[in-house]
Amino acid sequence: EMCASSSEKDLYGVLGASPSENHEILKQFILLYIQCHPDRLSGHETEVGLKRFLEVDAAWKILSDKNKRRDYDLQRRARDLKQDWPVDSTVFLEDMAWNNDERLYTHCCRCGGAFIIDEEESRGVIVCCDTCSLSVYVTWTNPPQS
Repeated sequence: EMCASSSEKDLYGVLGASPSENHEILKQFILLYIQCHPDRLSGHETEVGLKRFLEVDAAWKILSDKNKRRDYDLQRRARDLKQDWPVDSTVFLEDMAWNNDERLYTHCCRCGGAFIIDEEESRGVIVCCDTCSLSVYVTWTNPPQS
């Protein structure tokens, strides 16, 4: 039932589209807009539908505006990083082991696995352990002098 109220307030989720598909977002919006439009509903459907309609409309107002959408995407990414991976600790790059042959930094995880990061991306990033679900936030005390 497309017009059921969704507790999932991710705007892309509201429209049932993925962030990478611009044309899909528009298509889904039009489809839901028509499906959930209050004029098409009757009885108790109206209340649920109206709520969903307003949700779809609100999501579209943000996702169809380039700047608002960019801000929303950044917030969403920050929220996802916080939610999906339990960040176990903050690790300083200086404390990680440097492997000169492979040009990689490694840090042992308490599960026995390792956090591995290459020199290109080694700043202010969240790195997942290669074995368990923990991750660490990698930063540095003194930015390298270039």
